[in-house]
Amino acid sequence: MLGFSSGVVIAVALLDMLPEVVRLGGASHIELAALGFLVFFALERYTAMLRSDGGSGMSGSSHQELGLLYAGGLCVHSFLDGVAIGAGFQTSAQLGFSIAVGIVTHDLSDGLNTVTVVLAHGNPRRRALFWLIIDMLAPVAGAAATLFVQLDGMLSWILAFFAGSFLYIGASDLLPEAKLHDSPLVGLATVSGVLTIFLTTRVLS
Repeated sequence: MLGFSSGVVIAVALLDMLPEVVRLGGASHIELAALGFLVFFALERYTAMLRSDGGSGMSGSSHQELGLLYAGGLCVHSFLDGVAIGAGFQTSAQLGFSIAVGIVTHDLSDGLNTVTVVLAHGNPRRRALFWLIIDMLAPVAGAAATLFVQLDGMLSWILAFFAGSFLYIGASDLLPEAKLHDSPLVGLATVSGVLTIFLTTRVLS
Protein backbone atom coordinates (compact mmCIF):
# COMPACT_ATOMS: atom_id res chain seq x y z
CA MET A 1 0.00 0.00 0.00
CA LEU A 2 2.82 2.44 0.80
CA GLY A 3 4.55 1.71 -2.50
CA PHE A 4 1.33 2.10 -4.48
CA SER A 5 0.42 5.27 -2.58
CA SER A 6 3.79 6.89 -3.24
CA GLY A 7 3.50 6.12 -6.95
CA VAL A 8 -0.01 7.55 -7.13
CA VAL A 9 0.77 10.75 -5.24
CA ILE A 10 3.95 11.51 -7.21
CA ALA A 11 2.27 10.71 -10.53
CA VAL A 12 -0.72 12.96 -9.77
CA ALA A 13 1.67 15.86 -9.20
CA LEU A 14 3.93 15.23 -12.22
CA LEU A 15 1.50 13.90 -14.82
CA ASP A 16 -1.68 15.81 -14.04
CA MET A 17 -1.37 18.78 -11.70
CA LEU A 18 1.76 20.43 -13.11
CA PRO A 19 0.65 20.13 -16.76
CA GLU A 20 -2.65 21.71 -15.72
CA VAL A 21 -0.74 24.54 -14.00
CA VAL A 22 1.14 25.23 -17.24
CA ARG A 23 -2.11 25.17 -19.24
CA LEU A 24 -3.89 27.57 -16.88
CA GLY A 25 -1.18 30.01 -15.88
CA GLY A 26 2.04 29.35 -17.74
CA ALA A 27 5.34 27.82 -16.73
CA SER A 28 6.16 30.65 -14.31
CA HIS A 29 3.46 29.45 -11.90
CA ILE A 30 5.31 26.17 -11.42
CA GLU A 31 7.74 28.03 -9.16
CA LEU A 32 5.06 27.99 -6.46
CA ALA A 33 5.40 24.21 -6.38
CA ALA A 34 8.78 24.73 -4.71
CA LEU A 35 7.05 26.80 -2.01
CA GLY A 36 4.50 24.04 -1.44
CA PHE A 37 7.33 21.52 -1.13
CA LEU A 38 9.20 23.69 1.40
CA VAL A 39 6.10 24.54 3.46
CA PHE A 40 5.28 20.88 4.02
CA PHE A 41 8.95 20.18 4.74
CA ALA A 42 8.95 22.93 7.38
CA LEU A 43 5.71 21.67 8.94
CA GLU A 44 7.07 18.14 9.20
CA ARG A 45 10.37 19.32 10.69
CA TYR A 46 8.50 21.45 13.25
CA THR A 47 6.30 18.59 14.39
CA ALA A 48 9.33 16.27 14.48
CA MET A 49 11.12 18.70 16.81
CA LEU A 50 8.07 18.88 19.04
CA ARG A 51 7.99 15.11 19.24
CA SER A 52 11.71 14.83 20.09
CA ASP A 53 11.49 17.61 22.70
CA GLY A 54 8.51 15.86 24.24
CA GLY A 55 10.45 12.71 24.98
CA SER A 56 11.82 13.95 28.31
CA GLY A 57 11.11 16.53 30.95
CA MET A 58 7.40 16.77 30.22
CA SER A 59 4.47 16.01 32.47
CA GLY A 60 1.98 13.34 31.44
CA SER A 61 -0.66 15.92 30.48
CA SER A 62 1.83 17.92 28.40
CA HIS A 63 2.93 14.75 26.64
CA GLN A 64 -0.69 13.96 25.79
CA GLU A 65 -1.31 17.50 24.54
CA LEU A 66 1.69 17.19 22.21
CA GLY A 67 0.09 14.13 20.63
CA LEU A 68 -3.17 16.02 20.16
CA LEU A 69 -1.31 18.96 18.60
CA TYR A 70 0.34 16.63 16.09
CA ALA A 71 -3.01 14.98 15.33
CA GLY A 72 -4.53 18.42 14.79
CA GLY A 73 -1.78 19.22 12.31
CA LEU A 74 -2.56 16.05 10.38
CA CYS A 75 -6.24 17.04 10.28
CA VAL A 76 -5.37 20.49 8.91
CA HIS A 77 -3.29 18.75 6.26
CA SER A 78 -6.31 16.56 5.41
CA PHE A 79 -8.52 19.66 5.16
CA LEU A 80 -6.09 21.17 2.65
CA ASP A 81 -6.20 17.89 0.73
CA GLY A 82 -9.94 18.41 0.38
CA VAL A 83 -9.37 21.95 -0.86
CA ALA A 84 -7.03 20.51 -3.51
CA ILE A 85 -9.76 18.10 -4.64
CA GLY A 86 -12.31 20.90 -4.87
CA ALA A 87 -9.89 23.15 -6.74
CA GLY A 88 -9.21 20.32 -9.19
CA PHE A 89 -12.90 19.77 -9.89
CA GLN A 90 -13.35 23.49 -10.53
CA THR A 91 -10.97 23.01 -13.43
CA SER A 92 -12.22 19.69 -14.78
CA ALA A 93 -13.70 16.40 -13.66
CA GLN A 94 -10.58 14.63 -14.95
CA LEU A 95 -8.21 16.67 -12.80
CA GLY A 96 -10.45 16.47 -9.74
CA PHE A 97 -10.76 12.71 -10.07
CA SER A 98 -7.01 12.25 -10.46
CA ILE A 99 -6.25 14.38 -7.40
CA ALA A 100 -8.93 12.53 -5.43
CA VAL A 101 -7.37 9.16 -6.30
CA GLY A 102 -3.99 10.28 -5.00
CA ILE A 103 -5.41 11.83 -1.84
CA VAL A 104 -7.72 8.95 -0.94
CA THR A 105 -4.83 6.52 -1.37
CA HIS A 106 -2.35 8.38 0.82
CA ASP A 107 -5.00 9.36 3.37
CA LEU A 108 -5.12 5.72 4.43
CA SER A 109 -1.69 6.21 5.95
CA ASP A 110 -2.72 9.61 7.36
CA GLY A 111 -5.48 7.91 9.35
CA LEU A 112 -3.03 5.37 10.70
CA ASN A 113 -0.57 8.12 11.60
CA THR A 114 -3.27 10.09 13.42
CA VAL A 115 -4.29 7.15 15.59
CA THR A 116 -0.67 6.13 16.21
CA VAL A 117 0.52 9.56 17.33
CA VAL A 118 -2.42 10.06 19.71
CA LEU A 119 -1.94 6.67 21.35
CA ALA A 120 1.86 6.94 21.40
CA HIS A 121 1.60 10.06 23.57
CA GLY A 122 -0.44 8.32 26.25
CA ASN A 123 -3.93 9.38 25.20
CA PRO A 124 -6.88 6.99 25.65
CA ARG A 125 -8.40 5.12 22.71
CA ARG A 126 -11.55 7.26 22.70
CA ARG A 127 -9.41 10.32 21.88
CA ALA A 128 -7.68 8.41 19.12
CA LEU A 129 -11.10 7.47 17.68
CA PHE A 130 -12.26 11.10 17.95
CA TRP A 131 -9.26 12.40 16.03
CA LEU A 132 -9.58 9.63 13.45
CA ILE A 133 -13.15 10.78 12.76
CA ILE A 134 -11.98 14.40 12.49
CA ASP A 135 -9.22 13.37 10.08
CA MET A 136 -11.79 11.42 8.04
CA LEU A 137 -14.20 14.37 7.79
CA ALA A 138 -11.54 17.04 7.17
CA PRO A 139 -11.07 16.34 3.41
CA VAL A 140 -14.84 16.38 2.92
CA ALA A 141 -15.04 19.74 4.69
CA GLY A 142 -12.18 21.11 2.61
CA ALA A 143 -13.78 20.02 -0.67
CA ALA A 144 -17.16 21.39 0.46
CA ALA A 145 -15.57 24.76 1.28
CA THR A 146 -14.63 25.22 -2.37
CA LEU A 147 -18.33 25.05 -3.31
CA PHE A 148 -18.74 28.51 -1.79
CA VAL A 149 -15.55 30.06 -3.15
CA GLN A 150 -14.68 30.36 -6.82
CA LEU A 151 -10.96 29.90 -7.23
CA ASP A 152 -10.73 30.69 -10.95
CA GLY A 153 -8.19 33.50 -10.68
CA MET A 154 -6.01 31.66 -8.18
CA LEU A 155 -6.46 28.11 -9.44
CA SER A 156 -3.11 27.71 -11.19
CA TRP A 157 -1.28 29.04 -8.11
CA ILE A 158 -3.21 26.73 -5.78
CA LEU A 159 -2.63 23.67 -7.97
CA ALA A 160 1.10 24.48 -8.21
CA PHE A 161 1.36 24.78 -4.42
CA PHE A 162 -0.39 21.45 -3.87
CA ALA A 163 1.67 19.78 -6.59
CA GLY A 164 4.76 20.67 -4.56
CA SER A 165 3.16 19.31 -1.39
CA PHE A 166 2.22 16.07 -3.18
CA LEU A 167 5.80 15.65 -4.38
CA TYR A 168 7.06 16.11 -0.83
CA ILE A 169 4.55 13.67 0.67
CA GLY A 170 5.24 11.04 -1.96
CA ALA A 171 9.02 11.36 -2.25
CA SER A 172 9.95 12.22 1.34
CA ASP A 173 7.29 10.44 3.39
CA LEU A 174 5.58 7.55 1.62
CA LEU A 175 8.41 6.31 -0.62
CA PRO A 176 11.08 6.09 2.13
CA GLU A 177 8.61 4.17 4.30
CA ALA A 178 7.94 1.78 1.43
CA LYS A 179 11.69 1.27 0.82
CA LEU A 180 12.10 -0.06 4.36
CA HIS A 181 10.53 -3.30 3.13
CA ASP A 182 12.78 -5.60 1.10
CA SER A 183 10.05 -7.25 -0.95
CA PRO A 184 10.34 -6.64 -4.73
CA LEU A 185 6.56 -6.26 -4.71
CA VAL A 186 7.05 -2.78 -3.19
CA GLY A 187 8.79 -1.58 -6.36
CA LEU A 188 6.13 -3.17 -8.52
CA ALA A 189 3.42 -1.50 -6.45
CA THR A 190 5.09 1.91 -6.88
CA VAL A 191 5.27 1.48 -10.65
CA SER A 192 1.64 0.29 -10.62
CA GLY A 193 0.61 3.47 -8.82
CA VAL A 194 2.32 5.63 -11.45
CA LEU A 195 0.77 3.61 -14.29
CA THR A 196 -2.68 3.83 -12.70
CA ILE A 197 -2.60 7.63 -12.75
CA PHE A 198 -1.02 7.70 -16.22
CA LEU A 199 -3.79 5.53 -17.65
CA THR A 200 -6.48 7.39 -15.71
CA THR A 201 -5.40 10.75 -17.12
CA ARG A 202 -5.29 9.32 -20.65
CA VAL A 203 -8.67 7.60 -20.46
CA LEU A 204 -10.42 10.66 -19.01
CA SER A 205 -8.77 13.13 -21.36
